Amino acid sequence: MIEAGSDSAHPLDRDETARTQRRMFGQLAGVGALACLGTLALQWPAPHPRDLVALPLLAALLLGLLAAVRGGWLSLIPAARVALLALTVYFLVGLWPWPGSGGGHLSLLSESTYWFPVLYAGAFLLFAPREALRWSAVTYLLALGVCLYRLFWGPEARSMDLAAAVIQFQLVGLIMILMQATFGAQRGQLLAARQAARQDPLTGLANRRAGEERLAALAGTGQPFTLVVFDLDHFKAVNDTHGHAVGDRVLQMTARLLRELLPRGGVAARWGGEEFMLILPPLELEALHTLLTSLRTRLAQERVDGVQGVTASFGVATSAPGEPPGQVVARADAAMYAAKLRGRDGVQHAEPASPL
Repeated sequence: MIEAGSDSAHPLDRDETARTQRRMFGQLAGVGALACLGTLALQWPAPHPRDLVALPLLAALLLGLLAAVRGGWLSLIPAARVALLALTVYFLVGLWPWPGSGGGHLSLLSESTYWFPVLYAGAFLLFAPREALRWSAVTYLLALGVCLYRLFWGPEARSMDLAAAVIQFQLVGLIMILMQATFGAQRGQLLAARQAARQDPLTGLANRRAGEERLAALAGTGQPFTLVVFDLDHFKAVNDTHGHAVGDRVLQMTARLLRELLPRGGVAARWGGEEFMLILPPLELEALHTLLTSLRTRLAQERVDGVQGVTASFGVATSAPGEPPGQVVARADAAMYAAKLRGRDGVQHAEPASPL
C-alpha cells in the first residue's frame, strides 16, 4: 500500500493510509521481534548456532526500526524495506542444507517454509502492488533456486519426500502471491473509487464531503485546527466577461497554488463554486500571515487567458476546545463576509468562540 512519491492520492487518503501503514508496521515489527525471541527460547538450551546470532540481531533490528519510525528519525518506506529484506534473507538462509542439521534436512525445510506466506502477505500489506509483486517474485525465485539445488545437488538430492515437500511449498507460495496480487488490484480499484467520491473533479482538491469528514475527524480526536475560508472576488464577472471555460481555469490555477503553498498536515478543499477552505494545524499568527500573504501575492501575479490580478476575501477562525466544527466554519464564514463588506481583497479574523 505504500506508494513512494505518489502525489495522485488525495491528502485525506494519504493521511489515513499512512496511519494504517504505521500501525501495520508496528504490529508486524513487534510480533516479528517476539517471534524471534520466542523461537530462540524454544530452542534453548541447545539453539542452532546460526539462530543464536541471527535471531537476537533480527529482534533488535525490528525494534530499532520501529522506534526510528515512531520517533520520526526514519520514514516508513525504507524501514519496511530493511525489515522485509532482513527477514527474507534469514528465511532463505534457513532453507539452505546446513551441515549437522540431521534428519535429511526435511524438518529444517518445513520450519522455514512456514514463514514464506507471511513474507508475501507482508509485502502486499506494506507496499504498493507493483513493488510488492517485485519483492514477492524475487523472494519466490530465490527460494525456488535453493530448493532446486537441494533436490538435485544437496545432501538429500533426489529424495522423493523432499521433492513432495518442495512442490507443495512452491505451489502454496505461487498461489499466495497470485491471491495477494488479485486482492491488491481490487483494493486499488476500491481506493480509486473512494478517492473519486471525495475529490472535486475540476480542481483535484478535496470536495465538500471530504472537508466535512476531515473536520469531523479532528473534532472526534479533540485536535485543534485553524480554518481559512476564502472566496474569489468578482468571480461572476470573470465568467460573464471571459466565459465559463476561463473561469474553470482560474479555479484550477487557484487549486494549484493551494497545493504548492499548503503546509504539512493541511488540507485544501473546494467548498463550493469559487469558495475554498484550508483546514490547517494551529498556526502562529506570523506563520498564518506569511501563508496568506504568499497566496494573495501569487493570485494577483498569475495570468489566465487575459484574467490577471485575482483577489480573494479571507475569513480565519481557530477552533476552541470542544467547539463543534460547524460552529468554527460559521465563524470563519462570517469573517469572510465581513472582509467582503470591508471592500474585499482582505483578511478578517473571526470573533472568539462563545463559551460552551
